[in-house]
Amino acid sequence: MSETTAPPATTTEEPFDRAAIKEFSADDVEAGQAITKMLSLFFFYTVIVMGLSTYVTYRWVYGG
Repeated sequence: MSETTAPPATTTEEPFDRAAIKEFSADDVEAGQAITKMLSLFFFYTVIVMGLSTYVTYRWVYGG
């Protein structure tokens, strides 16, 4: 029983063409912008809620 191996490929074929890479890059930029907006909104929401809870706690403690 003899085993033969295939010869190594001599051509280097790119896995993606330039148009696909540009499309992936554009999609990546769009996703990054969407994530940035989402995180900014979460941060803004957190600041508002913390400010409100601080105000409510202050009023509760000092009986205003």
